[in-house]
Amino acid sequence: MNTQKRINPQDLHSFSSIIVYYGEIALKKGNRSLFEDCLVRNIRFSIEKEGKCEIRRPRGRIHIEFAEPADGKSVMDKLSCVFGVARIAAAVRCRPSLEEIRNTVQKIISTKTIENFAVRTRRVDKSFPLPSQKVNEEIGALVQSISGGRVDLEKPDMTVSIEILKDQVFVSVDQIKGPGGLPVGISGKVACLVSGGIDSPVAAWRIMKRGCLPIFIHFHSAPFTSSASKEKVVELLSHIMKGQPRTKLFMVPFGPVQQKIVVGVPQAYRVILYRRFMVRIAALLAREFNAEALITGEALSQVASQTLSNLRTIETASPLPILRPLIGMDKQEIVDEAKRIGTFEISIQPHDDCCSFLMPRNPVTHTTISEVEGVEQALDIEGLVRMGLENHEIIDV
Repeated sequence: MNTQKRINPQDLHSFSSIIVYYGEIALKKGNRSLFEDCLVRNIRFSIEKEGKCEIRRPRGRIHIEFAEPADGKSVMDKLSCVFGVARIAAAVRCRPSLEEIRNTVQKIISTKTIENFAVRTRRVDKSFPLPSQKVNEEIGALVQSISGGRVDLEKPDMTVSIEILKDQVFVSVDQIKGPGGLPVGISGKVACLVSGGIDSPVAAWRIMKRGCLPIFIHFHSAPFTSSASKEKVVELLSHIMKGQPRTKLFMVPFGPVQQKIVVGVPQAYRVILYRRFMVRIAALLAREFNAEALITGEALSQVASQTLSNLRTIETASPLPILRPLIGMDKQEIVDEAKRIGTFEISIQPHDDCCSFLMPRNPVTHTTISEVEGVEQALDIEGLVRMGLENHEIIDV
């Protein structure tokens, strides 16, 4: 999903191992093994179609060894989408001696053009006869003599990484960046309300980065509007779920509920009531999945329904807490995040969503709970919730 210092995917066939580094997981102390177990499960799921492999867990990293040559580009692309993965390196394994390290480095860099470089050694096995700095100097001199490149420890074009373990050494050049965060599933289950717009996919991505396994719920107004929003949501979720465990998308037909609201309440309150019925329906679907919270893409005061008083009025309709990962972000920040994670171009494709169907001209911007509950007395709340749950579709994503 995000790359820094490049590894040419065409060169990956010559590498014998892949090293996965994690960041935040290393801080978990007594619970660290639980986080590592979850990350390894997600890695296995992500690359299960790439061939049989062995996954080991030396402290601070994960090593992947394939029994047969794998499609290196495909493997690295998938691993770069797994939450909890900080960095990935394609590596060559050799015996723990300076001569073997020199020979391995020479083979790796022999076909590369190097303007500047750095060598970084991590000596896990302290019985190795040379300290890390000495290995850096020896290998740095070798790289310089072969390539003519200069040493640059601040912003190198290429970094030679050497990890010295007790019975083996891993040599890699540069790395691919992963999304970081925590592995999906370690923090529990949530239900994400998603539209075809820009905000909600970013909110879902952010909560997944914190280790939550989502189900997704999309409210649409078909057949009163086109099916474009349904198609877009499937495309968006296929993108953000790349490399993650499988889950469910609930497609909820909301048009009939909206029609009842329109004829039963004053125009200005429509959007607030749409949202209150959405969270009621979503909470029931979430309970089937044992989800502990609802997730929305709301940001404070971005639109009329997202003023502080209206957010409070909406969330009192939900028996589950509502988490809003974007609450303090402005629109440009959300757009920039959508571009970075790859959802923006999909989200801006035109579509009719349920929020634009039967919209009032002047929606109320400030409400109280008692005020809205009084307006709702004109509606059959339980009946409309049942109506919303009827005929919903379930799609695997």
